[in-house]
Amino acid sequence: MTTLTEERVSDVRRRVTNAEQNAATRHGGFADAIHFSFDRLRAGLEQAHTTCGRVDNTDWASYVTSLDRGLDELDRELAHAADAPTAQGRLLVHASKLELAGWRLRFSLPGAGDAEGVRDRLSAAESEVDAYASGSSSPEAVRSHLDALRAP
Repeated sequence: MTTLTEERVSDVRRRVTNAEQNAATRHGGFADAIHFSFDRLRAGLEQAHTTCGRVDNTDWASYVTSLDRGLDELDRELAHAADAPTAQGRLLVHASKLELAGWRLRFSLPGAGDAEGVRDRLSAAESEVDAYASGSSSPEAVRSHLDALRAP
């Protein structure tokens, strides 16, 4: 018997994997970058959603709708990428924002603790993604902030 958390994580994994496969098919020239970004996204969301069974059904449905919308938007952004570096940048920004939304949901739950300063790391990661999107940061800095957020 699976738990609600396992069902939800499996559903998110399926949605991300389907979006990855569709994007790689439609944008074959960027397939390596797509697979790299979606692998990181899938891993980050699986970690962020370890407590998703505690999210009420309405909030979860809203989150999943937002995730689907974000995955669709990411695909549309790739259609406008003229080259691999542009595609990689767009993937990094959009996939990072999708992962951060998963973390934000987790730490918005009533009673979610912050003993390790996770909320500060989450805010720092969000700021770093915005800085990268505006041209004042690097992919390495964004990934470093996401990795710090994922650290136990």
